[in-house]
Amino acid sequence: MSATLSLMGSVRLRSAAGDDLTPRSQKARGALALLGTAPDLRLSRVRLQDLLWSDRGKQQGSDSLRQMLRELRNALGSHKDILLTGVGWVGLNPERTRIDLTPVYDAGGAPIEFAADIDIPDPEFESWLRDMRLRLTPEDDGPTVFERNGAALPGAMGAPMILHRPQANYVVALSAVESNESRAHVIGEMIMNEAAARACEMIPARLADSADDISAVTGTQMGGICYSTGSDCSLMTVMRDLPSKRRDWTRRFTIRTDEETATMRHAVAQITVALLDRARRTASPNWTAFPMWDVFSYSADRLQAADRILAAMSDEPNSAIALALRSYLRNTLLFERLTDDPQRCSDEADEFVSRARQMAPSNPVVLAVASMSASWRSDPVGALEMAHAAHRIDPDNEMANHALSQALMDAGRDAEAFEVNARGFRSALAEIGPACWLLRRSVIQIRLGRLGDAENSAAAAFAFASDSRPSLRVLAALRYHRGDEAGAADALHHLRKIEPDFSLELMASPNYPVLTLRNAGLLAVTRSGL
Repeated sequence: MSATLSLMGSVRLRSAAGDDLTPRSQKARGALALLGTAPDLRLSRVRLQDLLWSDRGKQQGSDSLRQMLRELRNALGSHKDILLTGVGWVGLNPERTRIDLTPVYDAGGAPIEFAADIDIPDPEFESWLRDMRLRLTPEDDGPTVFERNGAALPGAMGAPMILHRPQANYVVALSAVESNESRAHVIGEMIMNEAAARACEMIPARLADSADDISAVTGTQMGGICYSTGSDCSLMTVMRDLPSKRRDWTRRFTIRTDEETATMRHAVAQITVALLDRARRTASPNWTAFPMWDVFSYSADRLQAADRILAAMSDEPNSAIALALRSYLRNTLLFERLTDDPQRCSDEADEFVSRARQMAPSNPVVLAVASMSASWRSDPVGALEMAHAAHRIDPDNEMANHALSQALMDAGRDAEAFEVNARGFRSALAEIGPACWLLRRSVIQIRLGRLGDAENSAAAAFAFASDSRPSLRVLAALRYHRGDEAGAADALHHLRKIEPDFSLELMASPNYPVLTLRNAGLLAVTRSGL
């Protein structure tokens, strides 16, 4: 008899008779989620250990893995044959285990995310879990926002859309910050207000001063307590579902006096991303958000899905940002060779950013995308001017900093570009589009001659986005350059899987998107025969 491992919503393993076989610990349930989504339902012990205990030494991690497997076997009881082990690997018995990835929705019709009850504070696992949730919640499985409203989806980018979408406001209600002295109160109010304002622009949402007299169906109530701890401050942030008042996010941030600006920026970015993520997961079926995670992806399917959503927002107050984002993602489609009609894609990218600038000439996101468009079209002077303009308007805007690092690099000011990029380490962009930010870092490091660091940045980008073609190109070139032919061959193997027409001859051609590698003389891999 088969057991069923349900992974959407809470992780649950039940026997055919309905017995609950789910282990109690987070690590054991996390292991079930890892194995249940692995090819052939099995992972190497090394990979499992790296994902669950990346912050521990090799021996300590191995001991923890053995202890977790004992707990899992104990939870299975008489169904121990569900868990299989071999030399160097752990897996689930495919003949005894059925994986259930059927979408799950709450009472309001909002999708419940993959492995919703799993919270393992390990950076490698968090990265994997974030990626899985992006893939599986909410668009990839179950009805999309459009389908739940009976709207017609376009068959291709740019095709007409027929949308009958009821208007509904998503609200972020910001309560007053409680504090024990005036300086702490000011710091808390500054962080909470800036994070809420940034999130509302990107969701988009309406910002309310409190939850009183709000009749919105969907939204988040956010409050905080900021108190002094000697010379430092500690900010506790709490988010609740607006209609039910259910608490679903709590985080404490330390604002250090000796690093006040940096730690405040970190808190703003983390709270902003939490608000965006909560809106993405809990909004009602009749509400459409900016698909920020998909905009910064390298997948044709996700980019085109994001474009369809953004196209439906042409009559919204934030339509200039929607147009700018549509222009940005088209440039990704162009440079990653993901479009069948490059000329049309290029023309639309130019048209959208031009319209966005006409509608909102002083919006930092619009100016940032215009700057990057100028960079991509070999206009370094115009790109730098617009990037500086975006940065002057909002020095902490993620897109403004991203554009400025690109423009400075194009102007040959690589050290300054790296400094601007480094500020993004604690930004919302590093959370929403980590591969995008890391790849920019890698390119700058190549230009600075820091090839080891550049390789590490590219490897990290690939870990965050397994469909990132640029990171694999960098890895192949840099690994071959330092004599690691096996590593270069592995990168090329992955690249051929996601880029069907790839060849070393194509990589060596002048129009292939490896300009930084070409200028640095790092394309010896194209003559390797690997």
